[in-house]
Amino acid sequence: MLPQTGGGGHFPQVAVKLELHEVCSPWRTKSAAVPTNQGTREDTPGEDAMKLQKILFSFHGRIGRRTYWLAILALIVAVQVLTFAPFLLESEGWAVLIVALTSQFIWLLSLWPIVAVGSKRLHDRNKNGWWLLAFWLLPVALFVGGFSIVFFDDPRTGQSGDFSTGSILIFASLPPALWGIVELGILPGTRGPNLYGADPAQQLT
Repeated sequence: MLPQTGGGGHFPQVAVKLELHEVCSPWRTKSAAVPTNQGTREDTPGEDAMKLQKILFSFHGRIGRRTYWLAILALIVAVQVLTFAPFLLESEGWAVLIVALTSQFIWLLSLWPIVAVGSKRLHDRNKNGWWLLAFWLLPVALFVGGFSIVFFDDPRTGQSGDFSTGSILIFASLPPALWGIVELGILPGTRGPNLYGADPAQQLT
């Protein structure tokens, strides 16, 4: 029995009933306790920049096929523009000199984001990023080696290139290169989380 206050009132009992009503009332919805504008906040430009930075420079996480193709195409266009922009100058001699000095440096700078994007795409396939050696480095090495053998010419000794050997190396570069295109750009990623992170398709929904 609750104690009575002076004057025969039952104020403590009334206060307890009101408090229980506020806690147990079925009409007390989540929106009444939490502002409805939370959870609908759009990404700020700074957050978008952080996502872009992670896509291009981070080796952690996973990306889907669409993000992979967009990143690769954007990198190729950017490198081509930076490489051939000097030709727009009035002096062709200066353009050739600038291209000779900067083109190799630009390509070297582009290797980091290209490898980072490829690694995250392999992560989406639940594969280690070192598979890029088989999909990219091996085909390039075989093609360049075969091309060099075919067109090798030493005027001092009169030795010319070996067309058959070079052709074999060039054709040998095609299977790993084609499989790399299929693996990185066509096949879907694993569903749900894997060893390298959450499913990027689920994060978009």
